[in-house]
Amino acid sequence: MNWALRRINNEFTMLHYPLYKSDSDSFFQAQKNLTDYCLSLLHPLKNKDVLEIGCGNGIQALHINTHYHPSSLIGIDLNEANIEIANMVKKEANIKNVHFLIDDAQNLRHIPSNSVDVLLNIESAFHYPDKPSFLKEIYRVLKPKGQFLVADILSKRIKGRGIISIWKNKMHLNHWDYNSYVKEFKRSNLMNNHFEDISNQVKKGFKLYKNWLPPIKGRNFLQNMAFKFFYYVNIRLNLYLLSTRRSYCIFVGYKPDLSFN
Repeated sequence: MNWALRRINNEFTMLHYPLYKSDSDSFFQAQKNLTDYCLSLLHPLKNKDVLEIGCGNGIQALHINTHYHPSSLIGIDLNEANIEIANMVKKEANIKNVHFLIDDAQNLRHIPSNSVDVLLNIESAFHYPDKPSFLKEIYRVLKPKGQFLVADILSKRIKGRGIISIWKNKMHLNHWDYNSYVKEFKRSNLMNNHFEDISNQVKKGFKLYKNWLPPIKGRNFLQNMAFKFFYYVNIRLNLYLLSTRRSYCIFVGYKPDLSFN
């Protein structure tokens, strides 16, 4: 996916869905729209210690660092190839206060307890087989009164069976529904004070894809057509799923300060 997006956009882009803001938005701009909207739901990040869980190729983390000025930003991802790209792009940009590490969202070995002001998790949690452990880790690493934001693809249906179930296992998909999140937030002692379904704006963002495909450049016609086909199939699949089986939802909350109880 990293290299397909780079081929089509002539640069590495973020790895998450787009959010509609304007008909003239490029795919990358629509991705930035989603990041910026998520951050608008939080307190300002300036001079805060930020952790991004599931940072992918690091492009989103670098965008956040440039435009929101945290004191420090750590991005963790389980995929070694993603972290290699993140460190490469960081080195090219000569950025010192952002660090990328290989780590597991369900067991954050490199992140101390009570060390994070703001925790971000955008479009990664639906891959986690043990989300209760993930939420417990959020609670552990956040400072008292520290904020979290989880943007996840939720299921609107009963778990798939047969072929759908096999496909989801192959793709490492572990979707939760809304009630599962609410129940587990309570068990993990996290306070969830904002919920939002932004599926319609995400779908509207995807529908701009015809504006993105024509500029693809390259010397190999067949390879370009293959990239276009791959891109098109992924877009149409995501549009179908967001219209029938999935919803794009955001949870915002905080870790309560129990020292006053």
